[in-house]
Amino acid sequence: MLAFARETTSVLNTAIDVTTRKEACTRIVTLAQERKSAYICFATAHMLVEATHISAIDEAYRFAEMVNPDGVPVAWCLKAKGFSNAECISGPRLFVDLLQRAANEGVHVGFYGGREETLGLILSRIRRELPQLTVCYLHSPPFRQLTEEEQREDIREIVESETQLLFVGLGSPKQEMWMRQWAGTMPCVSLGVGAAFEFFSGEKRLPPLWVQRLGLNWLVRLCQEPRRLIRRNLASPVFAYLALKQLLREPLRRQAGDA
Repeated sequence: MLAFARETTSVLNTAIDVTTRKEACTRIVTLAQERKSAYICFATAHMLVEATHISAIDEAYRFAEMVNPDGVPVAWCLKAKGFSNAECISGPRLFVDLLQRAANEGVHVGFYGGREETLGLILSRIRRELPQLTVCYLHSPPFRQLTEEEQREDIREIVESETQLLFVGLGSPKQEMWMRQWAGTMPCVSLGVGAAFEFFSGEKRLPPLWVQRLGLNWLVRLCQEPRRLIRRNLASPVFAYLALKQLLREPLRRQAGDA
């Protein structure tokens, strides 16, 4: 078993992991190979603001194995605190990295959430591009509140499928709270990857890298889905204000080698 030293820093009272995409990918795959019962979150500016006043989201983050900085504004906040090695680790991009690593290292994957059509497109792309990857579970739950019996049946099927890495695409904050509730009952690593299913399936397109590096991903997504995302993007200035307040009252972290 490999030992990983977890380094975190508080952003709006949530412990965010300071890591790189490569390090995060290696750690998650290792946990999956060990069949660790754990879950991974990707914290956007919107969700970090929500966590300040919604206890269920805050609790989901507190018990997560990792909480990755999803979005350039969150990564910029980490860098402003003195963590120069911090990277933006978005669910959609790490999703692709993890599929490749899982294919190379024989890790079995599963998918929970999304529409049946989306899962079908994902499976078709995997068969074309990653034929050696073992997909042992696919399920699109109904878009309604499931009964306790239905939820337990889903968990039973996930366990019996012997999935090691479970991608959960229920959207935030539903997926975070679902993982918090059930992850301890499954011998696998769950990841709340949100819209990654639709990006990988080709139903939605990620903005170009230069747009993401400028922190304008939110603007492109807003233009694509204005009705669904308008409220979420109103959280961006709130995050900037709260993060700036926090940065002004905290001392800058000293880098190794500083005088």
